[in-house]
Amino acid sequence: MLLSAAVALIACIFLTSCDDETGTLGINTMPSSDQSRTSQSVFDVLTQSVAADSLAAFTSDCYLGRVSDPETNSTTTCNFIAQFALLEDDELPDRSAMYKEDGQVVADSVVLNLYIKSYYGDSVNSMKIGVYELDSANVIPEGRNIYTNIDPEDYISTSPNAVKKETSFAVVDFDVADTVRFASSYSKNIRISLPAEYGTRILRLYYEHPEYFRNSYEFIRHVMPGFYFKVLGGNGTMVDIDITTLNIFFKFNAEGNTYVGIKRVASTSEVIQCNYFENRNLQPLLEAENYTFIKSPVAIFTEATLPVESIMLDHEKDSINSAKLVLPRYNSGSTSTYALPTPAKLLMVRKSELHRFFEMRKVPDNRTSFTADFAATNNSYTFTNIAPLIAQMNKDRNSSDPDWNKVVLLPVKTSVNSSGRVIALDIDLSMASVKLMGGPDNPLGITIIYSSFSDRK
Repeated sequence: MLLSAAVALIACIFLTSCDDETGTLGINTMPSSDQSRTSQSVFDVLTQSVAADSLAAFTSDCYLGRVSDPETNSTTTCNFIAQFALLEDDELPDRSAMYKEDGQVVADSVVLNLYIKSYYGDSVNSMKIGVYELDSANVIPEGRNIYTNIDPEDYISTSPNAVKKETSFAVVDFDVADTVRFASSYSKNIRISLPAEYGTRILRLYYEHPEYFRNSYEFIRHVMPGFYFKVLGGNGTMVDIDITTLNIFFKFNAEGNTYVGIKRVASTSEVIQCNYFENRNLQPLLEAENYTFIKSPVAIFTEATLPVESIMLDHEKDSINSAKLVLPRYNSGSTSTYALPTPAKLLMVRKSELHRFFEMRKVPDNRTSFTADFAATNNSYTFTNIAPLIAQMNKDRNSSDPDWNKVVLLPVKTSVNSSGRVIALDIDLSMASVKLMGGPDNPLGITIIYSSFSDRK
C-alpha cells in the first residue's frame, strides 16, 4: 500500500509539472525530421468537347423519337431493336380446340404495345414510325457486346412476306376513352396493329414445330426474330419504352363455349434490346473554345487533360493529400418549355480505359474512375478527391500511352445496393445536355493539397 501511494504521488508531481499549454504536445515530442507541413496550389486543366465514341451498352431501356435541342439546335433521333422472350409455362390450347378456317388454325388479330415509362417533349405531338420484322437467318448474336453505333438496317428481313408497317403515334392516345386514360391502372402505350396473317403464321408453327417454342433462343431463330422501330417523320417527342409486348389474339372452344385467348411475348432483359442514335448539327459545339458540352444520348463528351507534370514538379517526395476538380455549369440561355435536362451524374474515367470500362461492365473504383452528382446548390459537378488518379498517371507518364494524362467525362446511371454501394453502371442514354465552363481558351483549376516532412528537400 505504501508503494502504491508513492507511485501515485510521483505521478501527480509529474502531471502538475507539465505545461498547461498542450496544443503542441504532439509536435514537440516528435523528432524534428518527422514534423509535417502542408501546402496548396491550383493548376490549369484544359478541357475540350469531343465527339462521343461508340461504347458497349447494356440496357433494357429503348428510346424512340426525334428532338431538336432548343439551346443548341442539334437534333437527336432514336430508334431501337427489340427481341422477344417466351413467357414460362405459356401454352396454347390443344389444337383440336382452336378456331380454324379450312382446317387450319388462324389468328384473329395481332397487336404490338410499346409501354411508355417516361417521355420528353410534346405529349400530343404526332410522330411517324416504321415497324420492320428482323431476319431470323441473321440474328444479333448473344454473348457479345452490343455497341451504340449498331446499324439495325443490317438485320431487317428482306423476305417479301416480312412484316412492314408504317403508323403514327402521340404520347396521349385520344382513341382511348378518358375514363380509361385517366384511370390509375392505365399505362401509356403506343398501340400498333399488325396483319392477322403474321399471328396465324406463329400459331401454326406452334403446332407444327413445338421444338421452336422450347426456349427463347429457338423462338428467335425460327419463329420471331424481333422488330426494328424507326422514326420516319415528326420532331418534338422522345419516349423511353419500358417494355414492348406482342399479343396474338385467337378463339378457342372449351366445354361448349367460345373464348378469346392471347399468346403474349415480351421484350425483357433476357433478350437483346438495343438503341440506334443519330445526332446532327454538333460541329459548332465541338469547335467551341471557351466552354465544353456533354450531350446525351452518346453525342458529345468532355475530355480533360490533367497537368500531372506541373503538379509533381518540385513535389516528387511529397504526398498529395487531396486533388479537387470542379466543373461549373453555365445556365441555359433557352427559355423553351422543352429545354433539355442536365445530366444527373457524370463518370470520370481515363481516356485509354474508356472502352474497356464499359465492355467489362466495371463500376467506379475511386482510383482511376470516379462519379460526381450534379449539385444544384453550387451549379456544378465536383470530383472531390482524385489524388489516386494523379498518382497513377504520374507512374504512367513515361509509358507509350499518348493519352496517359487524359480523362473523359460522360453521363451515366448507377444502381446501388441497400448499403449505398454502386453495383452496376451504364451509359445514360436519356435526353440531356449541359454546357460547362472550360474549353481550350478557358482553363479550369484543379486544387492540390500537399503534405511533406520538414527535412525533405
